[in-house]
Amino acid sequence: MKRLFLLFILLAFFSCTVKKTNTSETNLNTAQSFLDNIITNPETAKSLLHKDFTFAWMGIIEQGGKIWNRENLFNEYFKKIIPEILPNGIVLKTVDSISDENGVAIIQVGDAEGKNGEYDNNYVWVFKMKDGLIHSLREYNSDLLVATRLYDYQLVPIN
Repeated sequence: MKRLFLLFILLAFFSCTVKKTNTSETNLNTAQSFLDNIITNPETAKSLLHKDFTFAWMGIIEQGGKIWNRENLFNEYFKKIIPEILPNGIVLKTVDSISDENGVAIIQVGDAEGKNGEYDNNYVWVFKMKDGLIHSLREYNSDLLVATRLYDYQLVPIN
């Protein structure tokens, strides 16, 4: 009887551990699929979003801090704003990630030519998951590069 009880405990422990790992891996795959499809297959990317999804670029200039939803993220942000500041597009390469049952962080390096010159920024995308879908996404990168390479900001010394 003790052996049966011990076996039950071990099975319960390992099944919980496997479930957590699978959820973590599923979240990572969902987040990476979203990033892989946002420009080339927007309907695929949109299908990965929770009905209450929100997105914000966490910069402090231009569109920084504005909250986007499922609809206007694709209809305005990715169809109008991004093509204007990155007319030749951007190549993003994932270099690291971390995930658990609640969310994902993906680190990418970008290669692009912005409207004001070379634009090679680093990105951190922070995903929060709900019901197996992306509930929120926050984008972090260098405001300095965005300001000078994508918009018309100029650096001036402060005395």
